[in-house]
Amino acid sequence: MEYYRLYDLRNQYPSISNYGTTIPGTINLRGLYPETNTLAITIKNLEGIKFVKDTKFRFILKIKEKQTDTTGVLYTSERYYNNLESSLKESNPYFINSSLNDVYIVEIFTESLNALFTTFLNPENRAGVSVNRNNFINKNKSIDYDLLVKYIDWVVAQPTLSDIDSNGVILPEKLIDFVTFEIDHEKAYFYPDDIQRPTDSNTSGGSSGTGGGEDAANRNLEAIKALEEELEKINSDISNYTGFINQDDYPNDGLSKSKLLVKGKIEEIEYVSSKYLLNRKKQNEDIRKQLTAYSDILKLKKDSLQTQIELLK
Repeated sequence: MEYYRLYDLRNQYPSISNYGTTIPGTINLRGLYPETNTLAITIKNLEGIKFVKDTKFRFILKIKEKQTDTTGVLYTSERYYNNLESSLKESNPYFINSSLNDVYIVEIFTESLNALFTTFLNPENRAGVSVNRNNFINKNKSIDYDLLVKYIDWVVAQPTLSDIDSNGVILPEKLIDFVTFEIDHEKAYFYPDDIQRPTDSNTSGGSSGTGGGEDAANRNLEAIKALEEELEKINSDISNYTGFINQDDYPNDGLSKSKLLVKGKIEEIEYVSSKYLLNRKKQNEDIRKQLTAYSDILKLKKDSLQTQIELLK
């Protein structure tokens, strides 16, 4: 979203000098007869919004763990944050209020990103690689928000001449932090289901090797059973969500909003659309969009579980 200062607006009635802030959080637009013609405009504030230095994207980013979370971490670029500050200083209510309107805030959910990250851990360990950080996800599945914001900034940025040498792709050494370790090939041959990691001893285990192999096999069977049970729940919920997505209309709560409660095997979620007053079509589209987003997360989880099961077999 571009920042247009008051003098750039087409309609400046009565004058840009008639915009003024006397009380924090309120901008007064005074007409030709201010004693009887003053419009008080409530403005939003920048509390809780962070920015990352040297970024340039032009929107507010809300980072949430799950789509159903009601709160998240707000980030923007350094340049956009400066514009937001200017709009407050210049008593321009339009830019800051529009920027913080939920319609224009871009949301990203870390749950689906972590699900994808998890699918690679065991194959990497089998190849003698232990990843400490991939892009913006740490080994313990925590998110480095600054790196995530920088990555989003790169994704939405226009390619430049400096990208030619790398074909527009970020160099791997800038994205990933990892260590390599030697695989005990004898152990891997006799105990293929026992994942080796950097802290593991590279010995075969001596006389206790057979017992260790049986224990590993038993652990795998238990893990496969637990994963298959979770996979069954996810498949059921995907089928459930597909049915709701294909519906033409959703229950409405008066005329102001649509509301739908979905009771899944994994969790119970209420979906609400209150953005479009009296517009049932857009409310339905909004609910369907929310359902589809969560369904996509379930499908990512399904793919991740199937991969883990195959690796354990």
